[in-house]
Amino acid sequence: MDLSIEKKGDATLIRVLTARVIYPLLPTLISKTKEEVEKGARSLVLDLAAVSYIDSATIGCIMDIYRLAKDEGGALHILAPQARVETMLSMAGVHKIVPIFREEDEAIRAFAPTAGKK
Repeated sequence: MDLSIEKKGDATLIRVLTARVIYPLLPTLISKTKEEVEKGARSLVLDLAAVSYIDSATIGCIMDIYRLAKDEGGALHILAPQARVETMLSMAGVHKIVPIFREEDEAIRAFAPTAGKK
């Protein structure tokens, strides 16, 4: 699996650069994400712009990443899924738990606490 990981402010962007994300590739995604969380990453953005296909195991993997971040006091946002991928995520109900964003800046800004919220 081809991944790119970069920091933008407090956010860690995990860019999946592989078009077809299927079960045999998932251990790489999980291990690289876990390494980032162990290094202190809490605001994770999973960029799926390059992904045109996911299988059901990938949906489970995304939920595992969500739980990993949440268990450490963090959060996961999904960035720019293609229509087919977004349909799969919506059918599985992922969008009800993990926010989906179209724009990178919007996904990063959404981690900031809302003014007046305690």
